[in-house]
Amino acid sequence: MNAAIVVIPTTGAPELEQAVQSVLEQTVPCDVLVIFDGSAYARPLALPPAANVFVMTLPFNTGKARTGLLQEGLPRHWYGARVQTAAAYIVNNDYVMILDQDNWLQPNHVESCMAKLDSRPAEPYQFVYALRNIYRKDGSFVCRDDCESLGKHPGVTGTLIDTSCYFYRTDFLMETGHFWLWGWGSDRVYLHRVMEACGDGVFDGTGRYTVNYRLGGNDGSAREALFTEGNATAYALQGAPAVMPWAVE
Repeated sequence: MNAAIVVIPTTGAPELEQAVQSVLEQTVPCDVLVIFDGSAYARPLALPPAANVFVMTLPFNTGKARTGLLQEGLPRHWYGARVQTAAAYIVNNDYVMILDQDNWLQPNHVESCMAKLDSRPAEPYQFVYALRNIYRKDGSFVCRDDCESLGKHPGVTGTLIDTSCYFYRTDFLMETGHFWLWGWGSDRVYLHRVMEACGDGVFDGTGRYTVNYRLGGNDGSAREALFTEGNATAYALQGAPAVMPWAVE
């Protein structure tokens, strides 16, 4: 067992193999847990077998079924929230993150997140977040995200850390995993809930753009213009610095 594990809830999207492969190419060894959200979505991975890749298939889908609305007007879907909450309780690794099935990681992602988590031994961080690169559905690069998923720095749509950008101490996710139970927008809701409960001193950003986010994952996903136009506004407000205040590169 490696120190870190990346959990990928999936409905078998064609991009799944790229997500898994990006974990296998990390600069520090880590495990992968692929969770097919329902037997109807299960399929073999088109990758060579690896000892650190584990696959679990749930007997039924949890993402589309809702046992009740948490807020009127929300879509009646949990998306990956129930799998994410459950994952915290079934992994044995010291560190854990959830990766959306159509996203992928830069090779230094896990290493840089672990280094940031362990950079304050007297008062350890409980989770950290990375920054994002934005790609189109076809995999072509758009830009860095300097306007939305910025953690402690408000973006154009408020305060946000995208799902795939969180990186946790497993015990902390076990304590707070139920904060994810919301549905659409649960990544934003989780952040607000954990800040209310624990404050903002328990986490910080790595300042590195190590998560690659693919547009077009859902009908309600952000559009390309949000990032190109939002970045233009952010750069103008910051005076076009060589490095943005939330970044180290």
